[in-house]
Amino acid sequence: MLFRNRLQQSSAIASGLFAALVIAGPAFAQNASPAPQDPEDEEATTVEEVVVTGSRIPTNEFTSASPVQILTTDRARQRGLSDTTQLLQSSTLAAGSAQVNSTISSAFVTDGGPGSATISLRGLGANRTLVLLNGRRAGPAGTRGAVSAFDLNVIPQSAIDRVDILKDGASSIYGSDAVAGVVNLITERGRDGGVMNVFGTVPIEGGGEQYNASAAWGRNFDRGYLNLSADYYRQEKLAAGERDYLVCRNQYVFEPGTRNRADRIDPRTGQPQCTDLTWGQIYVYGPDFSGRAGRFQFDYEGNLGTYIPRRPTNPAVSAQYPTAPTGFYIVNYDTPSRAVTNNLSEYALEESIIPETTRYTVFAEGAYEIGGGVEAYAEILLNRRESRTDSYRQFWNYTYTADFLNLVYGGGGGDPVTGFRGANILSATPITDHFDQSQKVDYTRAVAGVRGALGGWQWDVFAQYSRSDGEYTTDVILQDAVDSTSFKTRSCVGTNLPVSGRPCIDVDFTRPDFLAGRLTPAERAFLFDTDTGKTIYEQMYLEGTIGGTLYELPAGPLGAAFGFHVRRDEIEDTPGPITLADNSWGLSGGGITAGTEDTNEVYGEFSIPLLADVPFAQRLTMSLSGRYTDTKTSGDASTYKVGLNWEITDSIRVRATHGTSFRAPALFELYLADQTSFIGQRNIDPCLNLGQRVADGSIQTTSPIYRNCTSTAGPGGGVLPTFTGGVVTATVVTGGGLGVLEPETSQATVIGVILTPAGSDLSLAVDYFDIAIEDQVDVLGAAGILQACYLSESFPTDPICNQFDRNSVTKSIDEVRDSYLNIAEQNNRGIDFTARWFHDFDFGVFTIDTQTTWTFESNQSTFANFGTDFLGDIGNPELVGNVNLTLERGPWTAFWGWDWIGNQDARPDIIRNGGNLNQVIDGRTTETKAYAEFTGFHSLSLSYEGEGWEISGGLANVFDELPPAASSISVGTTGNSVLQSQYTEAYYGRRAFMRLSRSF
Repeated sequence: MLFRNRLQQSSAIASGLFAALVIAGPAFAQNASPAPQDPEDEEATTVEEVVVTGSRIPTNEFTSASPVQILTTDRARQRGLSDTTQLLQSSTLAAGSAQVNSTISSAFVTDGGPGSATISLRGLGANRTLVLLNGRRAGPAGTRGAVSAFDLNVIPQSAIDRVDILKDGASSIYGSDAVAGVVNLITERGRDGGVMNVFGTVPIEGGGEQYNASAAWGRNFDRGYLNLSADYYRQEKLAAGERDYLVCRNQYVFEPGTRNRADRIDPRTGQPQCTDLTWGQIYVYGPDFSGRAGRFQFDYEGNLGTYIPRRPTNPAVSAQYPTAPTGFYIVNYDTPSRAVTNNLSEYALEESIIPETTRYTVFAEGAYEIGGGVEAYAEILLNRRESRTDSYRQFWNYTYTADFLNLVYGGGGGDPVTGFRGANILSATPITDHFDQSQKVDYTRAVAGVRGALGGWQWDVFAQYSRSDGEYTTDVILQDAVDSTSFKTRSCVGTNLPVSGRPCIDVDFTRPDFLAGRLTPAERAFLFDTDTGKTIYEQMYLEGTIGGTLYELPAGPLGAAFGFHVRRDEIEDTPGPITLADNSWGLSGGGITAGTEDTNEVYGEFSIPLLADVPFAQRLTMSLSGRYTDTKTSGDASTYKVGLNWEITDSIRVRATHGTSFRAPALFELYLADQTSFIGQRNIDPCLNLGQRVADGSIQTTSPIYRNCTSTAGPGGGVLPTFTGGVVTATVVTGGGLGVLEPETSQATVIGVILTPAGSDLSLAVDYFDIAIEDQVDVLGAAGILQACYLSESFPTDPICNQFDRNSVTKSIDEVRDSYLNIAEQNNRGIDFTARWFHDFDFGVFTIDTQTTWTFESNQSTFANFGTDFLGDIGNPELVGNVNLTLERGPWTAFWGWDWIGNQDARPDIIRNGGNLNQVIDGRTTETKAYAEFTGFHSLSLSYEGEGWEISGGLANVFDELPPAASSISVGTTGNSVLQSQYTEAYYGRRAFMRLSRSF
């Protein structure tokens, strides 16, 4: 199978290269020369003068030195897409790396908060991809303190005509954040009349339906134009239980060297055991807090006795546990009892994979010539996003048994747990679905400006104001309520909780219904609450540009552009009162994040014709740009960019750019209020159970983890191989880096060749890119900090080892300081292939186009001496691409598309970090699956355009391709399916779509 996967990927590479070499064309906005046009099409023989993404100098899109990829909404409609996020993240510039969409932002903690969606070109981060709306910087949107990137939810696809993606760094042209490139969302203009659209897509298996209705109207006047549009979008929830491959996470392991499954089998179902989230267990500790392998589990179905005894049959083992009320069994102490442990709650079936989302948008723009060649213009965008995520969680307390109280207090204790007898401490771990989140984000963006021409120069001065006003609500469990139930020696009735002030009630966590999440109304009212915070992000700026021709040189006009930019960004995030009081059980406490940044910039750009109409140089042009940036918090910096555009012949063009970029730390990276959270030792400490891991073969005594963890020179004096950790959680402190952080700097080089052979109806663009970022701002995560320390080649003197404290007595991790800091660098290097071929046959116009991105290098280094190579890891494929075929015949258009994602393999990384692909399960050596196979998604559609109306329909994910399956022991999964943004289409499954448009 692995060989077949490699063969599939090799075939895809070959087909992409063949298409790139044989079937090419210019319409990708690769800035190649125009393709041959139909001589009878007079409108096609002239190319309109436009301002192209990548330059401030008025120019033609086919003569720019900068590589630009164009995505059209027509293509998105053919693929059954109605969402800006899907359109952008499916491009090869984004599909080669993990992206943040509503699925990912709801499953993980991401910038912008749950439900947000951003674009990260080349995987370098959404903060390093600048998003423009009609060529102007668009302000961020989202919730919580980490808001800094543009949220793609705020602009509907129905308002967009096309998207220009500048594929190289452009800080010298557009300012801070344009490190990986620029995404320019260009709205539809020039409309004279109206159009109404209705769209729906329904997965064949149900769940995750999408509906969209939009209307637009425009009018061109003698002295201006006006465009109005409105859009409604609805994404229904896709629950985990609606797809069998998204729920019931198995061990998903195999007999070594075979494809025979070797999972533990649950005898109650006869199927591999679900391992999603253990629920309804009562953990047992000795009077000295020593742990026990076994746990109590209630027999809800009344059949556990069919498979295991109530207690261990070994008297010595059974004596370690207290006696329990009728219906409780001890599980997890041997192979048979592990197989019947409850790990899949009914609440898991309702967990959101794709969250419920509703969006309302109004967009208006217009311009009016006020006289003297001066035109006033304005834009306004109003958007509301309402999203909701359903989830579930464990929570637990610690309770003394009556016998333990008698042992400690000599019979003077009170409030024992009824029915449990023995000198033990119990930790009941119930499950609850009280863990939902919702967001409401109102976004406003207004632009007003004037532009005109003066002596052959075009000038433009405008102001922009944007405001994101978000509310976020989270279901929480009150810390002081849970604390009131832990380590109790007497009833709490008659007292009030110290933080929330609620009257205290006695709660029995060991009650079977309570363990299953079926709490009484009184218990829910006592333990649960909701917490609502508010995030406001405002951006205001004034910008002016003038561009035109300085001189006429022998080789052509010397173009120039000059401008200024003055901007203020403000953020104020106020968490809910429960979070501010640090009274949310299991979640971070935090303060108010508030701060401002002032940015002042001036810039200039030149287009210098060097040669024209000479042998081997039909045209040779150099572009130069520079920008000076001064910020309040990060000082000043200068950036530059040099480009060369060499048209050797009509058919061959070479382009190259090299430049520097600058990114000042985002407001949240500077001002994030210290957030305190608590995390279990087992979740972060790589030094636990070393002896057992050596015995089962998962690590070696020569591995860096074993050697450094046991070193007495390490933090806390090292640990013994028998160290198993403790029950005490580690404190994680995360905060901003104001006064510490340095700005990021980067260099980007792009070299490309464009071929457009005359009379061939084809074109080809090949671009080599190399981007290097220094002093990147990031947080490593508590587990990442410890892992980086103990794997460092310079252990224990690596500075990262100073970011945490290991207690020299207990050996537990006391505190991890995970604030934003400058890491050493990040590098990304590879090649983009773009090609198109079309021909007008007797039966219609046939077009085939293809795009492929082949990444050679993608790595990140922390503190200069510790590197992580992401290339080829799960979520970071080396190769991604697409192939699209279109046939137009009269009013009919047929489309077939294939988007593919190359193999990914986490195995080299696991081995390099001291892990082992073999896992010992119930005494058997098994092999995990830590790779994702080559995966492709097909789509097809057919449309008919009548007089004033159009109807189209089709299928997406035609062959119902599933996401790759992997072992959750090694790879992040939902169910057995790899959880990455590239596979969102697979989560839906095969789906049908239809669109109806009516013009008036």
